[in-house]
Amino acid sequence: MMTRTALRMCSSSYYIFFIILALLNSEIAARSRGKKRAELQYSDCGTKDKIIHFHHLHATPTPVIIPGTLYVSISGNVTEDLPRRVNVYVTIKKYFFTFPVRIPCFMDGIGSCSYENICATLEQFELTGCPLPLHYQGIPCTCPFLAGEFNINDVAFNLPKIQGFASSLINGNYELELVVQEEDGPELGCLRVNFSMRKRRRKRRL
Repeated sequence: MMTRTALRMCSSSYYIFFIILALLNSEIAARSRGKKRAELQYSDCGTKDKIIHFHHLHATPTPVIIPGTLYVSISGNVTEDLPRRVNVYVTIKKYFFTFPVRIPCFMDGIGSCSYENICATLEQFELTGCPLPLHYQGIPCTCPFLAGEFNINDVAFNLPKIQGFASSLINGNYELELVVQEEDGPELGCLRVNFSMRKRRRKRRL
């Protein structure tokens, strides 16, 4: 049976951010400077020597609605084969008024977390095959990840209901930064995503 962490990293390396979006229980959102911003914004924040390049990112609906279904499209290219030992670092901040507050990494791997040696985690898919959303898109989920272009359209992620006290803090603006780095080596790529998230309103009973 696949663990949550494994599912988050199944598309890893240059597809890793996809899974991260789903795994974060959609702790995605947008930075606000004095006014609310519903549209998703992104930037390729990699260094000049990066080998992972992000050209386009689109998600609907925006703002992200919890619970609900999030559709994500992404394109870009990888200029060199990725190494076998790759780490992924995710940082999520929520904006309270105009002040960013870093969300910690919780025990189930949600939040600002480090995912080390993702290829080792993905080895289980060599026998079981990729999860269906990735399989249908022809996205590899095991190492090695080779150089080339990627263009993925409307991958659907079901975003579950968030329970307890945390549910009262869903509404707001967020910033997510994902860094892919070779273990004990240079940064391979970086993606920064800004957008907002809203809790689904209950339908009024007549």
